[in-house]
Amino acid sequence: MKFDISVNIDWLEDESLDEVVKGQIINGVVERISEQTIKSVKEDAEKRVIAKIEELITQTYQSFLNKGVTITDKWGDALREDIKVYDLIKEKCDKWLTEMVNDQGKPSSSHYSNCWSRMEWIVNKQIHHESKRMSDDLVKRVNTEIKKYINDAVKDSIGEKLVKEIGIEELINKTKLK
Repeated sequence: MKFDISVNIDWLEDESLDEVVKGQIINGVVERISEQTIKSVKEDAEKRVIAKIEELITQTYQSFLNKGVTITDKWGDALREDIKVYDLIKEKCDKWLTEMVNDQGKPSSSHYSNCWSRMEWIVNKQIHHESKRMSDDLVKRVNTEIKKYINDAVKDSIGEKLVKEIGIEELINKTKLK
């Protein structure tokens, strides 16, 4: 713990300098300790309040999901009684995922055209997207490698022909013989 204490002495009357300095030091220490204590208590209180709020939210959510409800038709006649909200959510998700859709993901009543369950459509769409991305990356890499190979081969070929045209080999052989 570090304390920075400053003392302002405007004037002295009957008190001695020691008493004024002691008073200022005590006030500074008390102020610092008070600030740190308040900060610590505030942080602890926030943690406890957040934990309690999270607990209450979880309890409320679980209570809602496990609550029994009655499903009625438009006239108010009971179709299903005492069914849990959690089970209703599962049923709706299952129905939505197994619903037949066309090639654009829209519900379709026709079984003669291209129809899949929504889950199959989502998976196929993701597979198509990923395979297209991977093949595009592969094509880019192959094109880069082919361009590099052709460029290097052309450089080597031009270099060899240039050496033959200029006759550098003959010059090298003549200088070796001398």
